[in-house]
Amino acid sequence: MLTTFVAFVRALLSAVMIFSTVLAPVTGDRYGKIKRAKDDCNASFAVISDTHLKDNFIREGMLDLGLDDMADAKDRLDAVVFDGDITDNSQDDMWDCFARAVSNYDIADQKILVIGNHDTWGHEDENGEDDPEAVRQTFIKYNRQIAGRELENVYYSTEINGYPVIVLGSEGCHTSATVSQTQIDWFAQEMEKASQTGLPIFVFMHQPINHTHGLPYTWSMDANDPPDKGGIGDASDDILDIIRQYKNVFFISGHIHEGFSKETDRNPYVSVEKYNNYTLVNVPCYMYMDFLRGGNLTNGTGYVFEVYDGSVLIRARNFATSTWCSRYDVEIPLVNEEN
Repeated sequence: MLTTFVAFVRALLSAVMIFSTVLAPVTGDRYGKIKRAKDDCNASFAVISDTHLKDNFIREGMLDLGLDDMADAKDRLDAVVFDGDITDNSQDDMWDCFARAVSNYDIADQKILVIGNHDTWGHEDENGEDDPEAVRQTFIKYNRQIAGRELENVYYSTEINGYPVIVLGSEGCHTSATVSQTQIDWFAQEMEKASQTGLPIFVFMHQPINHTHGLPYTWSMDANDPPDKGGIGDASDDILDIIRQYKNVFFISGHIHEGFSKETDRNPYVSVEKYNNYTLVNVPCYMYMDFLRGGNLTNGTGYVFEVYDGSVLIRARNFATSTWCSRYDVEIPLVNEEN
């Protein structure tokens, strides 16, 4: 049930969005509670990215709208993934704000947190230098508090209804990701283990693979940007080489603040890129209007993933307005041994 606060914010944002409909299909094409598209769904989970939360009325209200939509689902979600830049600057008060918001709603059976570059900022040692260890400890602390998960690192593995989930994360304090050889070796081992299940594998990282989703151009719309701009950075090739060894891998990122877009939109950015054995999915920025010139630009958006025996259905949704943006849905057939 909507609280008075959420109802007020929803009304306010809806009024603002009336003007936005002139520019883009803001509220999607079909209103309705979250419900699985087909009865034989094995697992379903929502993914939003770049909530950039801090103690701010509008930002808290925007997040409340989405959390309320998830909690109000007709078919309960198995998990909700927050794919990085959860906070705006990784301060305890920002994490506390996020923790309070999530605790107010029963959104899913499991919450999965991914560290983003903004979640690595704001921690300095006694010499005024960036302090990755403080970042790690903060991420561990709030994973315990919000998700009930005991971690040792900013990267870890879990599962959603038996489907393997691997979370990667930056161990540094920069816009691109700092990924140690230890993490890369761990990722290779986890991917091999996950592949033994014969099930699709879901890999989450805030930063996308270099030179995908229109990068580097879509990072700052500058044709002279270096190839790794806006992507993982130095470890991108190593991570992609590991992914390419397996079938039915879904690599899900955020970071570049673009909206939903398909190849037919004639944009350099495409939200879902399908390759032979793997699929790359970039999640829109939840908190801000997206940069993309075309497609769906609005904030409050993300995806609902539905896993079936023969495919994964990736459904675009505006969680803030409880509408489906089905023009941007993509169904990915799963590869079997006979394909």
